[in-house]
Formats: sequence, C-alpha cells, structure tokens
Amino acid sequence: MSVDVRVQRTRTRLREAVVRLAADRPVEDIPVADLVRAARVNRTTFYQHATSPAAVLSQLLYEDLDAMRADLIAGFAASTSPPRAIWERSAAAMADHLDRFDALYTAGLVGHRSATLYRLLVDHFATTATTFLEQNPALLPPGEGPLPWRTKAHGAFLAHGTAGVVEAWLSQPSPRDHALFISAAVEVLPPWALGR
Repeated sequence: MSVDVRVQRTRTRLREAVVRLAADRPVEDIPVADLVRAARVNRTTFYQHATSPAAVLSQLLYEDLDAMRADLIAGFAASTSPPRAIWERSAAAMADHLDRFDALYTAGLVGHRSATLYRLLVDHFATTATTFLEQNPALLPPGEGPLPWRTKAHGAFLAHGTAGVVEAWLSQPSPRDHALFISAAVEVLPPWALGR
C-alpha cells in the first residue's frame, strides 16, 4: 500500500527539521513548538505522526540502521569470511551511518547529552550482535546459563562497548578517520567474538 503524498511530504518535513535541530542540541531539548515551526506543520499534524521530536528522529535513524543491519545479517548468513572480516564490514557500515548524521550524533553523544541516541545505538548493536551470535553459536565462550540467555548477555556486552567506541570516535575532530573507528571497534572485541 502506498503512502499518501501529503503524509509523505509531512513526514519528510518533520524528519528534515528534526535532523537540522538535533545538529544544534540533543533531541530531548527540542520543544515540539520549535519542530513544528521548522517543519512548517501545525501541532495537530505533528501529533498525527509522532509523540515527540525524539520519536521522529528515532524512527528516521532506526530505518537507516535497520536497513544496514538487514544487509549485514544477509551477509552473515551467506559469508564464508572469518568473524573478524564480518565485524570490520559492520564497523565500516556504522562509520558511514555516523557520517551521514554526523552533526546530530556529535551534538547528542559527545558529552553524554542524549540518552535517546545512546539507547538507540545500544539497541541496534545488541540486536546485530545477538543475531550474529545466534547464527554463530560456536563463537560464544562456555559459561553458566542456557544458550539464549548467554547469547543475549554477550550481545548486550558487545553493544555497550561498541557504543563507547562511537562516543570516543565522535570526540575526535572532523573529518574523522574511518580506519581508526573500524580498528577500534574490532580491536575492543573479546577474542571469542573474533573466533580466536
């Protein structure tokens, strides 16, 4: 089913406006009044699309991250590459995503200013890592608890560490070195995640 042109136009306006505004301050600090003014829509129209500026931004970023993860997961399943190469491809895709939305991630994550962006990235990384580990259970180290729990716990561990690498990389001056991000994102992984 196709989306009505007016609905799509409003959604585009809201997304473009929230990206512009979030480049200057954390999305949690953007009042609805500022967003509707920047998007040239009224409050009623806004609330037909979202509950908050953070919801608009999250929807936009999740769509980009979900598409990226779908490509990576398809690559995981079809790949005969070693785990390290898969993690490197994943980190390269993330560096590209961070570049596309550089100003808003810098405004929100440098100095820990946006819990919304941090949580969004942790959710993305946890889902991606958990999916990778579900497809490669032999990588998990032995330990207590059932496999599904250990997969989830190890995925969460990897997610929070990767979010920390993102924050550290964003604190570097622009333009940022992708090779530095990729190297750091892979080198902080524990040996078991790299198949060692």
